[in-house]
Amino acid sequence: MTGLLKGQEEAGTAGMQYFESTALYENLPSWAAAALGLGYRWAQTGGAPRRIGLLSMPCDSEAAGLIALGALRRDLESRNINYEEAYFEVLLRACRERAALHKSRFQTADEHLWDVRNTTEGTRWRFAGHSDDKDVITLKSTTYRPEIKRKGKVIANPNSACTSFIFRRNALSWQLRNGSLPQLPAGGTALASSVYNALPGCCGTLWEANLSQSHDGLVLVGRGAAHDSVYMRKFIESGFALGEKRYSLAELLTLHNDDQNRIRRLRFLNEQAHQDDNLHAVQLVVADGISGLLQAIDIFPFSDIIGICNRDASPEAVRQLRERLSELSRYYSDTDPGSVLTEQLPAKILLRLLQRRD
Repeated sequence: MTGLLKGQEEAGTAGMQYFESTALYENLPSWAAAALGLGYRWAQTGGAPRRIGLLSMPCDSEAAGLIALGALRRDLESRNINYEEAYFEVLLRACRERAALHKSRFQTADEHLWDVRNTTEGTRWRFAGHSDDKDVITLKSTTYRPEIKRKGKVIANPNSACTSFIFRRNALSWQLRNGSLPQLPAGGTALASSVYNALPGCCGTLWEANLSQSHDGLVLVGRGAAHDSVYMRKFIESGFALGEKRYSLAELLTLHNDDQNRIRRLRFLNEQAHQDDNLHAVQLVVADGISGLLQAIDIFPFSDIIGICNRDASPEAVRQLRERLSELSRYYSDTDPGSVLTEQLPAKILLRLLQRRD
């Protein structure tokens, strides 16, 4: 069993610098340190009852990415924040949802191109059924067709479909369509422990298995996931430098780890996300902007949420937020935000913390 990874230094700050575009800072700016620390401390103090944090910022910034990075760094320390034990349940839930969709009249023609991919063989399969008693998911080949043409006529296929099975013991060998690679294949690139160990203010010991396994317990809701979008550029052009190498926020957040040789520790959703995007248990949602925050509150009713509310937002967005907060006041109480802060916030940044009443 893989175990703990010691940091290069206990404080984890030696040689680390922060950059934004062409600017390089010897010391992490106070607002950035506060955001990184908020995410790290929030993840340290997680658990019921549900909490909603509202971080008021003077303008658009990389705060959401830094908060998410702090939370991701804390997740890397936890033995339970990976797919090692729970991935079979992830696949089983997806199989059940696919079965329900198959019976729905809303099913579209391309819904069942494939559901899972065998990461060893590269073959693709559809969900065919499951047995809760035996802990097994049955698959059928995507190449099978229930009807075929013979002598110009369409007839029932006399051959049965090729089948395969997912058990708990081999669940990590299967990747969901549009899902992250559950664990690194041979020759894959693990997360670099040196840079995560060196993040300022994040000094807990990493759990080695997390550097080579994915997890979807952390979500970032923002605008425009494409590499060349204006929104995503702020995460690509800022980040941390260690020695001669620079690591962008996008890279550290695993935002674009969608190939077959990298894992993903954060799921990105557009601010126009829908209820169907709540596929797995999510511990924390970081919502960048008021629109994303309002969506997240509805889509993730049981998850903790940190919303970044820029004070240059439109009057209409502010009005909608006030109305929603008024509704939430029936179930939530204001509580001391000091419990999720590692240091005092800069003068122009405010944090309001709501906690659900028992």
